[in-house]
Amino acid sequence: MDERDDEKKVIDYLMERYSIREHWFRPGFKQITKEWTLNDDFRLVPEDAEDMLLDVFTHFNIDYSNMDTRNYIEYVYPFWQKKPKIKIKPLTVEMIIESARAGRWLYD
Repeated sequence: MDERDDEKKVIDYLMERYSIREHWFRPGFKQITKEWTLNDDFRLVPEDAEDMLLDVFTHFNIDYSNMDTRNYIEYVYPFWQKKPKIKIKPLTVEMIIESARAGRWLYD
């Protein structure tokens, strides 16, 4: 399979399931690119970001057993709970594409 096919399949799936409107009051969606990041471009709350990743990993049959989502998603902790000192890394669409090609999560 061609690299461009893999990229197109992942981006098409994300456009179908997780597209972002250009303007809230007009039709039209932003084009997802492989440079998009989970936190900056999709702007999902932590629970929705986890659900999105689970959905994408399941759809593309990516083994994510070695993935620690705390590296990529900034969780909200109650004020009485100490927030762990983990620097959030950007998770890009390209990382998902590369992992889909490999069949497993390649990063962490």
